[in-house]
Amino acid sequence: MSLLTAAARIAEEAEFDPDTVSPGVAGFIAFAALGIGIILLGFNLVRRLRRNSYRAEVREQIEQELAAQNGAVGTEAADPQAPVQPGRAEPDEPGTEPGGSRTEPGAESRS
Repeated sequence: MSLLTAAARIAEEAEFDPDTVSPGVAGFIAFAALGIGIILLGFNLVRRLRRNSYRAEVREQIEQELAAQNGAVGTEAADPQAPVQPGRAEPDEPGTEPGGSRTEPGAESRS
C-alpha cells in the first residue's frame, strides 16, 4: 500500500467536524509573520525612495551651482559621467568646435 492510499483511508474513517477546523496557533503565527514582514518591507521601500529623491535634489543643486560658476546659467550643464553622443565632440579636444565632428587633416567628408 502506498502512503497516499493509507492517508486517504485514514481521512475517510476520521470524523470531520466543520466547527473545529481552524489553522490553529501555527497558522496565526505564520500569518502574523507575513504581515510584519510586509510592513517592514514597506518601511524599507519608503526609506529607499526618500533617500533616492534627496540624492537627486542634491545632484540638481550641485549641477546648478556648477553651471552658475561656469557662467552657463540656463544652459544644460555637462555631466562628466554621461556618455558622449555620436556626432558631438568633446569641448576640450583641440581642433574641434562644440557640436561639430572632428576630421583628420586632408580627410574628405563622406556625405
